[in-house]
Amino acid sequence: MKSYNLINANIITMDSPHTVNSITISNGKIVNINSPNPNYETKDLSGLTIIPGFIDAHFHLKNFGKRLEMVNLKKINSINEIQKIIKSKIKSVNENDWIIGFGWDQNLWQDKNYPSKNILDDISPNNPVYLTRIDGHSAWVNNVAIEKTGLSISTIDNTDGGSVINDCIMIDNAMNSFKSHLPTDTKKQVKSWIRTAVKEANKMGITGVHDAWQDSTIVDAIKELISEKKFPIRCYGMLGSNDKKLLEKYFKDGHYHNDYYTIRSVKAFIDGALGSRGAALHEPYCDDHNNCGLILISKDEFKKLTEACFKYNFQLNTHAIGDRGNSYVLDHYAKTVKSNNDRRWRIEHAQMVSDDDILMFKDYNILPSMQPSHCTSDMPWLKERIGQYRLPLVSRWQSFINLGLKIPGGSDCPIETGNPLFEFYAAVTRQNHEGLPKQGWQPQEKVSKINALKMFTTWAAFGGFDENRRGKIKIGYDADLTILSDDLLQIPDSKILDVQIVSTIVKGDFVYKNL
Repeated sequence: MKSYNLINANIITMDSPHTVNSITISNGKIVNINSPNPNYETKDLSGLTIIPGFIDAHFHLKNFGKRLEMVNLKKINSINEIQKIIKSKIKSVNENDWIIGFGWDQNLWQDKNYPSKNILDDISPNNPVYLTRIDGHSAWVNNVAIEKTGLSISTIDNTDGGSVINDCIMIDNAMNSFKSHLPTDTKKQVKSWIRTAVKEANKMGITGVHDAWQDSTIVDAIKELISEKKFPIRCYGMLGSNDKKLLEKYFKDGHYHNDYYTIRSVKAFIDGALGSRGAALHEPYCDDHNNCGLILISKDEFKKLTEACFKYNFQLNTHAIGDRGNSYVLDHYAKTVKSNNDRRWRIEHAQMVSDDDILMFKDYNILPSMQPSHCTSDMPWLKERIGQYRLPLVSRWQSFINLGLKIPGGSDCPIETGNPLFEFYAAVTRQNHEGLPKQGWQPQEKVSKINALKMFTTWAAFGGFDENRRGKIKIGYDADLTILSDDLLQIPDSKILDVQIVSTIVKGDFVYKNL
């Protein structure tokens, strides 16, 4: 492994001193600051900015790679266009082959209503179709797909934690009836998808991800890729809570660590998403007065999970979006971890949180793991969905920070693009990429540039128990670095999206160069 100096750079350490102009790297570590070693190769960066490598604290490696091969319906604003895309796909596959797609969002369509049953049935009478919504919490299927399950619509609709709309939209747990009938992912495919995802993540300046839902195939694929030296990224794995055998194995064996991969956490789901009206609310949706969303795990089941994670010292990271969903998780967490703990249990998304519940995050040392672009993606339709009076409960970043809480920042890629510069911009401005609304949406929750950078460096590292080796540029820390064209802390907000990733360094190796 090479030893070298990086000099004449604007280096933001996220430590003290705040900025330096050179660092020395050897054996994958930062070994010196502001004192280049004359015996090492020297790279003059001519004023470029270096930051601790971006860490995305909520990512989906396999899904990101896989979706690059699937039918992409993101940002399609009409049902007619979706029909054209599906018709075209059908021409390229065999009869009876599954058509798998993702990314549709009825909020972009003119009437904003869920589609009727005939839309897919009319164009695909022979091929089963399964299209997941942008948030992954509902699926649009045709009649052939329903027939594959051998179940009736009424049976599927009665699934605990699930529902069916228009006989073709499967909400949350109703999707489970289809999953055993979808094409099985092989380990070879999973390895390929993960390699693709890692390459794309490196291009975006990402040096580490918290992979939020891993099954045994993903775990085995990552371990094999590391042994083959084909995994140039740090990964903090969250085991899927539904795989009891996998949990039992790691609870018995304990935490797993190597230079690239850590397993010491479990991921669970409590509710759905606001976009599909599956997020659990205390009061009904304003545009669906008979619906308060769904709780996906029973109290007894979730209690057993929290107790097991606590007993075996595994961090528990639970998806909760609605205010009732967050209350449900916090109540269970509080009974298990008590106050004054350093378990760092997390709520993933924490998108809609009441004042009382924000104080519970503080009292029980719960980390709000949040994705800024979720706010800016959802803001155009949130008023209609939850009403003006509940808007201040959404994406309360600054409120958490005011209480001294650290926010591990992520993207939920591929729900969002995964670009940390987009997430940084959303956190700072609460605007879309056209700069609207001008003052930002619910601007009281905008964060400073330095805190936005902490979300994707030091606070993300803290969220994965890595604060003593990553997230800062400091002697003895891992040489995981992102080189940028501009200083994110100094440029105007309007220029953030123009910043370029120049290089990405993981363990001292240049894994991406755009010089």
